[in-house]
Amino acid sequence: MVMVKKSSSGGGAPSLDILAARLRILEAELSLEEKEVNLDSGRSFVADPNLNCKIEVVKNLVSPGDDEGVKFYDRFKLKKDEEGEWAFLKYSKLGNLISVRYGEEWFDDPSAGFEEADFKGFEFVAKVEPKTDSKGKPLTGSVVDWKSMRPAGGSEEKEAEEKVAEAEAEEEEDFEDIPF
Repeated sequence: MVMVKKSSSGGGAPSLDILAARLRILEAELSLEEKEVNLDSGRSFVADPNLNCKIEVVKNLVSPGDDEGVKFYDRFKLKKDEEGEWAFLKYSKLGNLISVRYGEEWFDDPSAGFEEADFKGFEFVAKVEPKTDSKGKPLTGSVVDWKSMRPAGGSEEKEAEEKVAEAEAEEEEDFEDIPF
């Protein structure tokens, strides 16, 4: 019999499932053109214009300590507008990130600019999910749930931290009555 190394992991990219986390963008690179991507497997695809981000889990707000410090990549894609041009659309994953970073009024201000440097070091709160294809089949990696993005330090983050503290206090209280 031949012994071989086995792995059920996806090859390095973490597949995270975090209900609420404080996230920090470590790197942000804006690509305004479609780009062909060639994978090591020989497969290739055309990537839509996007803001490609390296993201770190700063704090797991539901299970403190779990997956904190883990880094993953996610793309926030531009979408085509009514004229078929690539644009920053308000009701999209990238649009929601822009609203969280710059504020809702960014989309109504014709003089508002976009700087990828504004996103480096930016922190926000969101759910992190395992990556899936369009049919729901699991893929290697993680993605930010765009509908859950909120500014860091907001009421949702404080509420999640309070619930964790309450649960920990209850747990300690439950064990205080046990004689040793």
